[in-house]
Amino acid sequence: MLKKYKNSYLSFVLLYLGFYLAFAAYSAVLSVYLQGIGKDDREMSLILSAAGLFSLAIGPVLGYITDRAKRQKLVAGALLGTVALLGMVFSAVRGLGLLFVLNGVIMSALNGLSSICERLAGESRFRYGVLRVWGTIGYAAGVQGAGLAIELLPGYALFLLTAAACGLCLLGLVGAELRPAAEISPGGREGRPKLSALLESPQFFLFLLAAFIFSGCSGVNMNYSPVLLSTMGVPAGTVGTVLSVSTVVEIPLFLFSHKFMDRLSGKVLTAAVFLLAIVQFSVYGTAGSPLAVMAAIVLLKAVTSTLYMMLTLKMVRCLVPAGLTTTGLAVVGAVNSLSGIVMQNICGWLAGEWGIGFMYLVLAGCCAGGLILTLFLRVRSTETVFN
Repeated sequence: MLKKYKNSYLSFVLLYLGFYLAFAAYSAVLSVYLQGIGKDDREMSLILSAAGLFSLAIGPVLGYITDRAKRQKLVAGALLGTVALLGMVFSAVRGLGLLFVLNGVIMSALNGLSSICERLAGESRFRYGVLRVWGTIGYAAGVQGAGLAIELLPGYALFLLTAAACGLCLLGLVGAELRPAAEISPGGREGRPKLSALLESPQFFLFLLAAFIFSGCSGVNMNYSPVLLSTMGVPAGTVGTVLSVSTVVEIPLFLFSHKFMDRLSGKVLTAAVFLLAIVQFSVYGTAGSPLAVMAAIVLLKAVTSTLYMMLTLKMVRCLVPAGLTTTGLAVVGAVNSLSGIVMQNICGWLAGEWGIGFMYLVLAGCCAGGLILTLFLRVRSTETVFN
């Protein structure tokens, strides 16, 4: 049975189900949790921005270690243990400084695991969509569970759920086979390139600029969309349900990713991401009805972020040498983190001074600028990633 479990579909199911359940359980309604323990908008934004600050410094290092490590399972297992343990510590503290540090370390570990999972989905013997769909199911379950936990149970239940999900992910990790990226050289590219190879692609830098704009706006949206619904009088349990349903909507996107992701150019896909974001943020900024906001969340929120996630994998595989795939993903993650630091603090001030609605209109304007940037993006689809 153990031999059959090794590198089986079931092991990958548990890996993705557990990881995204943990990610959602910890992060999806963290802003609501922080409000519940008495943190105002500016304190909340400071704590949430720690994810970007710490990931900026730690993310690329974790990515490079993962690319070069001979025992990648040990790296991934250590990250899972870090999330589970520090999550429980997070539930027990109230000091602003400690919450800032703990959230930074936990989110750095989660982002490091995310890069590993994305690389696995693009390089395993199974098609990308049939693996990542379990991540969607896990995330939906995590959002729903987190919403119910924060409404009906003590605050620490949120972090117990996170720890349990990490255990499920670890069970899947035991069976999944993680190949060192240096052994993978699709398209005949060099297996062990130098780290300096990341600096040789101007188009990669242009994509990083686009990623900076979108991910900063998307990160703010992830943290403030539950708050927006709460301020409109929507109960926490219903907020969790809305976010959960919005996640399930992305399932067809994963299942049919092999039909369009390898066929469409990076330029077209990037433009689509920004267009969806503009529509979404415009609705949040102008709608007076919670039903309109909930409809936009269900139809656009997860779909936009999922398309960006797949786009990132496509761009890194096309623009970065194969032996640095996880490092490239981590560099994009670091840029996301830097953007998060900037945008979380700016938007925390905007929300406090002018209201969440005005803040979302500013985000829509930023994405309009990103859409203009895509006019200069030129990327050839040199890799088959999603088939």
